[in-house]
Amino acid sequence: MLVLCYGLTKSGSTLAFELIKGMLDGAGHNQDRLPDGPINPGHRINYVQPLTRKRLNEVLAAVGDRWIAVKTHSGIADPLFTYVEKLQVEGRLQLVVSYRDPRDICLSMLDAGEAARASGAKEFSEVTDLAVAATRVSEQIEKFFKWAAVRGALLLHYETVAFDPETAIDRIESCLGLHVDRERAKQYAFEEAFTQKNKARRDRFLNELTVEQKVALDRTFATFISNFIDNDPCKWLAEKRLEIAQREALRLASDGTTAHRPAVRANKR
Repeated sequence: MLVLCYGLTKSGSTLAFELIKGMLDGAGHNQDRLPDGPINPGHRINYVQPLTRKRLNEVLAAVGDRWIAVKTHSGIADPLFTYVEKLQVEGRLQLVVSYRDPRDICLSMLDAGEAARASGAKEFSEVTDLAVAATRVSEQIEKFFKWAAVRGALLLHYETVAFDPETAIDRIESCLGLHVDRERAKQYAFEEAFTQKNKARRDRFLNELTVEQKVALDRTFATFISNFIDNDPCKWLAEKRLEIAQREALRLASDGTTAHRPAVRANKR
């Protein structure tokens, strides 16, 4: 089975991915590096982006009967959304979606930008202030909403994985139907794996933002904060899922009508 791990950038997605890898490995599922092609060539981990139905099928074929975790930051088109749900029902895939308070993501991006400029790295070097960080996060929010709305997805909050790993492991075990060596999995994820950790603090926005900055970010990320931080997102995600399903049904109906038009004109002749 493919364990597909998605998360917003700087949302703790790498930590969640490495924890899952450690759990799978400890349960006897070796986390082999998949071949280039299905996986991004030269990448140090099993990482795929962009992700299409064709590419996903290539990854599934490469995984075969093994249980392997693969990470992505890719978007998900409506047809792929429907296909991922189908694969989950069939037991061929389990989606894990990591998330974090977007106000803290912005602060983590600022840290990454400062570190990138100091080292001469390109990635994140353009994140020079809070406005740039907020724009970058906003560009990813809808992508996150769609992944989170996939029926059967396991949602993992950054603070649960980072600060309450026992609860995170409970949820992952329950989702995957595994019993693992917890101590070994935690040792791997928190001490051995490369997780891109920055400051690793809870609720940074409470102490590191001015009142004006917090008000601005509260407004920018109001939908996210309301549904994923302050409340349980289940009802909201069910509505999002229905919206996507209806949109995809309309697309399929439209494609079907278009496909039959040439035949109708030919019959009239």
